[in-house]
Amino acid sequence: MPIITLENYKALAGITNNSQDIQISSLIPCVESDFLHIRNKDWDTDAHGAVVYPVNSEMVAAEMISYKLLTLGGTIGATWEAIGNYSISLTSDLIHGYPKSIVTKIRRFGSAK
Repeated sequence: MPIITLENYKALAGITNNSQDIQISSLIPCVESDFLHIRNKDWDTDAHGAVVYPVNSEMVAAEMISYKLLTLGGTIGATWEAIGNYSISLTSDLIHGYPKSIVTKIRRFGSAK
């Protein structure tokens, strides 16, 4: 079982249609891999060898998916953008491709390998 299911993500995000199901389903394994990489510690397992995810890790995974859905177009997280005479410079506070606020939540789940 993955860190978050399509159904649970949609419930948490308040999504009631199927228009993004393929995108979300494709992001789930990527987000789980990123989570594990940032965590820098293997998943815990129970006596039967099944993965035991940290408490509230599903919520963090949902934030990661939401962030990825917002940034797939490549605009959020940009450090500089110009359109005609208009330009904007943004402070990019990304770590491993995610906002620092998300990465901090993941790191609290362990970093000893």
